[in-house]
This record gives sequence, C-alpha cells and structure tokens, in this order.
Amino acid sequence: MKKIFFLLVVLLAMIATGLYGLNHYREVKKHQQEQIAHFLASCVNQGILSLFRLQANDWKKHPGFYREQQQALRADIVALPQKTLDGKPFHSWKYAVEICDKLTRNSNLQHITIFRPLGELASIEMSDPRTFKKREALRKRKKIIVALQESARAADRYLRDLQSDLNTQLQTYRFSSEDKAIILGKINSEVLEFYQKGKFSLKSVEIYLERLSSFYRLMAENPRGYTVRNGSLYFYDRKLRSQVEALNRAILQGEGAFFANYTQIVVGKQITVPAI
Repeated sequence: MKKIFFLLVVLLAMIATGLYGLNHYREVKKHQQEQIAHFLASCVNQGILSLFRLQANDWKKHPGFYREQQQALRADIVALPQKTLDGKPFHSWKYAVEICDKLTRNSNLQHITIFRPLGELASIEMSDPRTFKKREALRKRKKIIVALQESARAADRYLRDLQSDLNTQLQTYRFSSEDKAIILGKINSEVLEFYQKGKFSLKSVEIYLERLSSFYRLMAENPRGYTVRNGSLYFYDRKLRSQVEALNRAILQGEGAFFANYTQIVVGKQITVPAI
C-alpha cells in the first residue's frame, strides 16, 4: 500500500512538473511570437515613415533626396533589433531580422523606382530648350518618361505590393499558420490600420506624361520650324507654334497636380473617436 501511495505521489509530481513545463513553454512561445510580431510591425512602419518623408520632398530643390532616405532607413532598421529584443536572440528571431532586411531592401528599391524619375524630371537639363533638337536628348527624355510611367504604376499599387511582399516573406520562411496570423494581425493593428491609399491618380499622371512626351517629340521632329535665342523659342512655322503653345500650356497647368499626386501615395487615416 505504501509502495502504491509512493508511486502515486511520484506520478502526480511528474504530471505537475510536465504541466508546469508545458505552461512555461507556451508562455515563452507566446512572448517570442509577440516580440517577432511587434518587431516586424515596427519594421514595416519605418518603411512607411520613409515614404512619407519622400512624399513631402520638393524634387526641384532636392532631386537626390531618395538617396538620403535610402541610407537613413537602412540605419534605422539596423538599430531596430537591439531596440526591440527583450532577452537573448532565439531561433525564429533570426528569421524575423532577415525578413525585415528583405522588406527594407524592397521598400528602398520601390522608393527609388517611384521617386528617382521625379528628380530627373525636375532637372534643368530636362527642360533646356537648347537640347530640344538633339536626338540623343530626346532618347534620354523618353527614357525618363518611361521610368515615370513605371513610377506611377508602382506608386498606385504601393500598399498592395507591401502586403504581397509581407505574405511572400512569411511563406518563404515557413512560419506556421498561427505565427503568420499573429504577425499579420499585429502589423495590421499597429501599422496598416492607420494608413490608406491616398488620392494618387494614375490616370491623371499618365495624361500628363503623354502630353510631355508629345511636346518633346514634336520639338525633336521639327528642328527647322523654330530656333532658340537667349534661352527662348522663336518659331518660323505658325502651325508648329500653335501646337507647341497648346501643349506647353496644358503641361504648365498640369505640372502642379502632377507633383501633388506624389505627395499622396499613402495617407494617414482619420480615426474617429466615438462620443461618450
């Protein structure tokens, strides 16, 4: 009887120890999941904050600002793991850091695709009338306009691409369905829930770029119809002058709206606080 009682006590002790160990494992795992989710949410937010700084830039004054932001975002991300990690690194933490690095690299590439052509468009060289007749200059302008068309498409799908990139990275690193749900839930609740697609108009940008392309093509294809004196255009062909003036007027009228589109790719949501 004493032996049975002793074995029962041992069994109960083992069960209690097992339950304690299981509970401790679950708590550790939950804490690690929360750390990863919060870290990746912070990572995504840093990328969006960089986008906001780029949206606020004056591209005529600072055409190379995208390079500064590329370096600044990278520096912020390098410092992020140390600011976020509570305790020692664990196995899946390494994957989270790698995912953040890839998300950041892709965000920087996306920002370059979107904003570098704006700086090129705003350059003095782009609008220099002394180069309107040069075929080489026309080829360069065409290249910039093609880059701007891709820029507009990338800006229009910015948030969709970000969410797609997130899903791809989590899938690549084989996070469990539970982990993915926690991570995406945290990113949505801490970050994406506060942002939305802005009033960026792809159609408006495309119309402006088509007019710009027509203007430069018209000038290059009719070199004998005009001349440049002291930086101003003088026309020999009245019909050409009428076409050029109409296009130039439409371009000047649309320039402000064109650049304004790039200030509202992504905007903050207005959170309504319910009345008490």
